[in-house]
Amino acid sequence: MMWIGIILTLILTCSDCLYIHHVNTFQNLVQGEKGYRAAVALTAVLSKDTTVGSQGVVKYDTVLTNVGGAYVPSTEIFTAPYKGIYTISCSLMSQPSNAVHVQITKNGTKLSVLYSASSTYPQSGQTLHLLLKKADKIWIQNITGKTAEFHDRGQYNLFSGSLVTKL
Repeated sequence: MMWIGIILTLILTCSDCLYIHHVNTFQNLVQGEKGYRAAVALTAVLSKDTTVGSQGVVKYDTVLTNVGGAYVPSTEIFTAPYKGIYTISCSLMSQPSNAVHVQITKNGTKLSVLYSASSTYPQSGQTLHLLLKKADKIWIQNITGKTAEFHDRGQYNLFSGSLVTKL
């Protein structure tokens, strides 16, 4: 019976060590320590119906993930912390009262356009794989030419980005 107790103690101690190792490894990834791949991941959503002015940047009010701190909610901009290949995604749903056009913007240049028509609740989305330099900036901008009304309750309009590989 004593041997069973010793064996169980060893098993529990080993599993605790593995758990601590995994937590430390994840922290090292986030901190970008030498010898580890850097982690960058963003997911931000609109939690409520939102109005964005003409040519305005969409302010995603709920940040679900911001590993690496590349997204600054006060500026609504994702800034690449490293040169690398990134995946950037955006989804869009307008209010039935208006059509909405937004663009995925890099350093002031249009990369892609999303459109959501009026009269219904159509949704659109885009995913881009981009080679970004360190400090390149990505944001989502209303290009409708008038105020745009986004329909949401935390599930339809999102902006996400992640580092695939650092170069």
